[in-house]
Amino acid sequence: MKKTHNLAQVAIDEILHVGDTVVDATIKNGDASRFLASRVGDGGHVMAFSPDKTEIDAMATSLFLSGLTARVEPIEKAFTEIPSYLDPSEPVAVFLFQTDAQMDGASVVQTIKQLMLYLRTHGLIVLDGLKAHAAMQAVLTYAQTLSDENYDVRLFDDLLSGEQALLIQRQ
Repeated sequence: MKKTHNLAQVAIDEILHVGDTVVDATIKNGDASRFLASRVGDGGHVMAFSPDKTEIDAMATSLFLSGLTARVEPIEKAFTEIPSYLDPSEPVAVFLFQTDAQMDGASVVQTIKQLMLYLRTHGLIVLDGLKAHAAMQAVLTYAQTLSDENYDVRLFDDLLSGEQALLIQRQ
């Protein structure tokens, strides 16, 4: 059986096109940035955010070894700064967040509300993490308030491990 993380990647694969703009909102170890860069092609653009220089350096090394450096723009800022880097004339295909125990749920929800303005039709906002994370719970609560005429919300939940992947897709 596939992990929730892998199910989220399958959903991302289904909607991404070569040349798309995507955002890795929380770099962590750089795996998600590398995955996104491998999908958007040479004409695509991955914006990867982290306030932690160590995470950016680890991602840069991973991208260099994979030959994907040119596709990714590392930005040493927190995910809350993402809206100031977006262009309304360039819709985003995917916003990917990897949650952790330190993420403030209210900040994530507030940022996601702003990011929805930049999400293209059929674009995805994906949260990958644990059920116990405050950010995951806050966004899940918010997602339940969305109109099913405008958004499709899916939750992949591993009951044994506590892992979750929450997908919000704009119609």
